[in-house]
Amino acid sequence: MTDHTSGDVLRRSHVRRWVLYAVVAAVVAAVVSFIRLDDPGDHHEQYFFGTLQTSPRTARADEARGMRVAHMTVSWDRFEPVPGQVDQHYVATLKRKLRMFRDAGLHVEAGVGLNNPPPWLSDRYPEDAFTDQGGARFTSGPNLVFSQEIRNEVEGYLRRLDQEIGLANFWAIRIGVNSTGEFTYPPPAPSTRGAMSYWAFDRHAQASGADPGRPATVPPNPYPGWRPGQSTYRGAPFTPGQVNRWYGWYLSALADAVNWQTGQYEALGYHGLLLVLIPGGGFHPSDLSAAVRAHLGETAAGGLISRGAGFFRTIGLIQHRRTVQLVSTALVDGSGTPRNNACRPSDGSVVPDAVAPGAEARVRAWSSVRWISRIAAREGFPISGESAGPHVAAYYPGVMTDAARQLKSCGLTGLMWAFDHNLYDGTPGSSLGDYASVITKLQKGAAP
Repeated sequence: MTDHTSGDVLRRSHVRRWVLYAVVAAVVAAVVSFIRLDDPGDHHEQYFFGTLQTSPRTARADEARGMRVAHMTVSWDRFEPVPGQVDQHYVATLKRKLRMFRDAGLHVEAGVGLNNPPPWLSDRYPEDAFTDQGGARFTSGPNLVFSQEIRNEVEGYLRRLDQEIGLANFWAIRIGVNSTGEFTYPPPAPSTRGAMSYWAFDRHAQASGADPGRPATVPPNPYPGWRPGQSTYRGAPFTPGQVNRWYGWYLSALADAVNWQTGQYEALGYHGLLLVLIPGGGFHPSDLSAAVRAHLGETAAGGLISRGAGFFRTIGLIQHRRTVQLVSTALVDGSGTPRNNACRPSDGSVVPDAVAPGAEARVRAWSSVRWISRIAAREGFPISGESAGPHVAAYYPGVMTDAARQLKSCGLTGLMWAFDHNLYDGTPGSSLGDYASVITKLQKGAAP
């Protein structure tokens, strides 16, 4: 009897010990997983590298040549073709692709498809679409700026995406507002005369006071009914100060849409990177001054101004969160004189929102990434980059070396190359071997 009891005690002791080991192992695995989530390379790698539109078929080859990040796109219209109903076949496809990337040893940067809304969204909220000063409507992307109802639908979609896929499986999530998923208003409407569409003329954007349909964090329009180009308002001259106030409201509303998104991911318990995409270089301070004098009418930079691409103003409106970073999507986009020029230590003396008149000519000769990197540094944001892609500026022999020079000189944390298929299809200067060579040099600290 005593021997039997001792055996039971011994067995229970072994069980408790194995339970303890299992708990410890689970905690260690979770910690390791968290560390790997935050760090896409090993501790000897200075930068991360990956491709856009990564193919699962080439994932292992990519990883073997030094890449650590894959890009994966989720399409909202395919995920939720009917309001509140998830397409499980599409979910299975996403899970399979995600598993293939992770099995290849790659971290996954996701575009969650807010720029690909399902058709039912605009059908359900026809009055909430982006609307410009001429009455043109934009439905290719959701109006995250002025419509609370649209934000509510996006919130539900993100919650369902988290339940079905698990946002924690993504190393990073891309953040934007327009139809390409970047940090500007939509492009000008085809029907608009000239090249300007100010997307602040839907019913909520034009409400003068409290409006439950407008996000509470977006103040009311200071001058409802005023249209860019008009020099009077309600029978009185419209002053430059009033133009500045209206445009400041327009920019802050755009930034609020980004801040709302980052807040949503934080509320869902997401701890990965939140990457705000910055396209091109935007306009410069003197462009805005000229536009204000013209009451935001036709000017040389009018198209960029109507899109809110004043990054020297808008980046400073982004809320600092632990995981928020910027991405310049314009490496080797052909900008600057000389073309695709790199950053210099002396750039730090430039104050982006107060460039001296004598210095602006020099700043205008900077490449897009050089200008955005200076703004990011001024505002205290880390920044990575991605190449603009051959559809923006044709690739050429040496293009990856130029991108690597921009990355290193501008203090970027990593590079996503557009596009994965261009490493394999014979595009000049964009082979897998070219990328592997650049990656090896940069990770060793050598000059590209």
